[in-house]
Amino acid sequence: MAQLRGLFILLIFLIQPRVSLAQVRASTAPKIKQTDLIEVIVKALHITFKEKPLGKKRVSFSFIPVSTTSSGGNKIFVSSINAAFILGPEDSTNVSSIYFLPYTDFSENIGFGTKVNLWTALNTWNIPGEFRISNLVQYTYGLGSHTQEKDQFKLKYNNVRMYFTANHKVINHFFAGLGFNYDRYYKVRVDNAPTIPNDFEKYGVGTGNTSNSTGVTFNLLFDNRKNSINPSYGLYSTVIFRVNPSWLTNDNQWTSLYLDTRKYISLNPHKRKILALWGSYWGSYGDVPYFNLPGTELEPGMRSGRGYAQARYRGKQMLYFESEYRFDITENGLLGAVVFANIQSLSEPTSNNFSYINPAAGFGARIKFNKQSNTNLTLDAGFGKNSFGFYIGLGEFF
Repeated sequence: MAQLRGLFILLIFLIQPRVSLAQVRASTAPKIKQTDLIEVIVKALHITFKEKPLGKKRVSFSFIPVSTTSSGGNKIFVSSINAAFILGPEDSTNVSSIYFLPYTDFSENIGFGTKVNLWTALNTWNIPGEFRISNLVQYTYGLGSHTQEKDQFKLKYNNVRMYFTANHKVINHFFAGLGFNYDRYYKVRVDNAPTIPNDFEKYGVGTGNTSNSTGVTFNLLFDNRKNSINPSYGLYSTVIFRVNPSWLTNDNQWTSLYLDTRKYISLNPHKRKILALWGSYWGSYGDVPYFNLPGTELEPGMRSGRGYAQARYRGKQMLYFESEYRFDITENGLLGAVVFANIQSLSEPTSNNFSYINPAAGFGARIKFNKQSNTNLTLDAGFGKNSFGFYIGLGEFF
């Protein structure tokens, strides 16, 4: 539906950068001493150390031995390690972060991933990136937003992904840059398909034993968040246009456009009460390989669609919107909670229209894991249509 697509895009771009009165007043509000899980454990074990602020300490680590995600109907256990640090003057340089994510389900899924978001001194350069190598099993249901549980079948494959971007400051919080994207899917196998040929084989692009895509991206970015791990205010907005030219030995010629806007609004000058809004449009055009199509939890960052398994919905175009209310339960910031809701719509394979919406909602608990980097331990339950997901991790979803 053209009206539906227009509504989504309007939601994305009407979230304009502005500072709320609550944000201004919060800077002058009396500060309450914060605590975190590390401090609680240190006190319980009677360990003493000299505390240093993040800017002086330079690197702040957070680690949990087990977090969770799902793929192929299986729960995957992820060991999440987060390192946060500042590469320049603390008052004029954003917090950089690196996530290390080894994972397995002790059966068919095993892999390692790392995600980086670096800010050089004075925020002159922003360098986001991702590297992943894995052996995975993933359920797929065909294309569009109206696929049924009975349509599901397994895809087994190995994957190597390397995404790196360099964005240079143009003025204030605006950046422009170039990126390199490489995807390789190999040893692709279909398992337990309900029909022959199945929807994967009928799609016919990037559905062989191996699929490679090498792309160049052109990027625009606005980001005035101080800390992307757990933003308390600000706006993030990016445009990523990807081309996969023949001179990079691509088997298929295709392009994609990804628009992503996130707004964080402080609702109270004295307490942590934050409304977080996220809207995105992801379109792909041309002979797009099946594994490069937009889909649930397949976008950069892989955070969309809490309440649904990864790749539950897939199509040539995707519209997404999510809102989340974040608040502290204890004044010292140790305990908090969130409630959230999201909707997604994928274009239908025959009409290319957005004809159906798939909603989800849920709630979660927050435990301040590391107050130096403002990293939370997150425990969320999400409920979709005939679907449920439980998530444990480090850092906010968006």
